[in-house]
Amino acid sequence: MLDHQSPFLAQGPSDLVAIAEDRIRNAIKLGEFSPGERLSEQVLCDTYRFGRGVVRSALSRLAHKGFVSAQPRSGWRVCSITALGLREITLGRARLEPLLADVDLSGDDIARLETLCDMQAALRLGGSAHGSQLSLIREYERQIRGLLAARLKAPLIADWLDILWHRADYYLNFFEASSVRRLEAVDWTDFVAAKKAHRNDDAAKLLLAACDAFAEFTQASLLKSELAAPVEHKAKRPSVSSDEAHISRPVRERSFLKKDF
Repeated sequence: MLDHQSPFLAQGPSDLVAIAEDRIRNAIKLGEFSPGERLSEQVLCDTYRFGRGVVRSALSRLAHKGFVSAQPRSGWRVCSITALGLREITLGRARLEPLLADVDLSGDDIARLETLCDMQAALRLGGSAHGSQLSLIREYERQIRGLLAARLKAPLIADWLDILWHRADYYLNFFEASSVRRLEAVDWTDFVAAKKAHRNDDAAKLLLAACDAFAEFTQASLLKSELAAPVEHKAKRPSVSSDEAHISRPVRERSFLKKDF
């Protein structure tokens, strides 16, 4: 019999626009498109086999969520990595994630969380997790967060958290791609134990600790990126605040991305 609770089952969206949005967003998060890179609707249609209307609607959703921006006479561009964007993510998470400590969990929910924690623990056996192993641990963490968000009584807050988590993945993947350091995955065992014992205050503290770890790692990475930038380039730019400064990977623009729409 099919196990509908299996963590290996696909948890994808159902409508075409949501599917296209998910695929384009994942490509951005994984670095297939660089920050600031121009996107062609036609190329995206050809790549993902969706109609123009579906792709345009998906890009509009992603623009609303902070992944792409619409540029006059230039089309769509991937949003840059910025200090302001990082601050929005870290402050938003620190404000909203502690609310997950107060959600009501059923016995089945607790069992599901314990199963995901066990799978994370199994992957950690034998030393630090790296590469695909770390990615899988983080995928289980994403499922844990998703289950908790689904139990919130405020769907709007759950949606905000979903956007923040996806944007956090985008920033984290960007910084880790140019560093040998990796942010250690969160161990949710103590959180589940706290929820099981109805110690919501302790659970909230654990959530805040995870937010602080993300903020510390990404802010340090951002600082190193800014310090590595050539001084002469900074001097040529108009005066802007530190929050508006952005960092981009060297963009190896494909020829098809240079075409007008």
